[in-house]
Amino acid sequence: MNIRTFCKWVPFVVVLMLISTNGWSKSTRRGGTQEGAQVTISVYNDAGVPVDVLRQGEEEASRVFRQAGIAVQWLNCILPAVSEEASRACREAVFPEHLHLRIVRKSLGLKGETMGISFQTDDGRGCYADLFYEPMEELQRSDGTDVASLLGYVAAHEIGHLLLGTNSHAVAGIMHAHWTAGELTSTKLGEMVFLAKESRQMKERLITAAQISKEGSPVAGVRVGK
Repeated sequence: MNIRTFCKWVPFVVVLMLISTNGWSKSTRRGGTQEGAQVTISVYNDAGVPVDVLRQGEEEASRVFRQAGIAVQWLNCILPAVSEEASRACREAVFPEHLHLRIVRKSLGLKGETMGISFQTDDGRGCYADLFYEPMEELQRSDGTDVASLLGYVAAHEIGHLLLGTNSHAVAGIMHAHWTAGELTSTKLGEMVFLAKESRQMKERLITAAQISKEGSPVAGVRVGK
């Protein structure tokens, strides 16, 4: 499924790239965290990522967010949907509480080593991100990088951009812009976490949005989809 509708049509783009390399149903809930700090992610597996790899990647991303105090609910969306209710749940996009990830084989216009891209407006709002699977497979073939873990960390990075807003690259941690081959080894991937300031910012945004939504405010968030 090609998701062409964004929260707003302003082309602010954040790209995750690698350097020093040759070249990235059913809902499940992972772990509990601080009440209110929750995000739902609709996932469209257009790249045909094996189910076990996708599940492991989601578990890895959930672990990263759990360390930041945020619970993730994954909606693995298939076409056609098993029911109208499932279809409606997958299509919904509400910033920042319900975001979308689309996994495709590769980017059509970005550098070959690019593994992910998020779409945001100038004010830092965005519901959609794309992940590119072929560069991840290439790293697995060339360097032995665990593709499931890599998928999870790239997913966490791009979701992080959506939750943190504009100019959210950091000098360290998972929001670091350029990942070297050394950082992508199995022993180093576990060090990819959100910094304390990033964790606080994301939790505050999600908890505030949940409270406003619960109170029934008409400005609860930017809603896209049916």
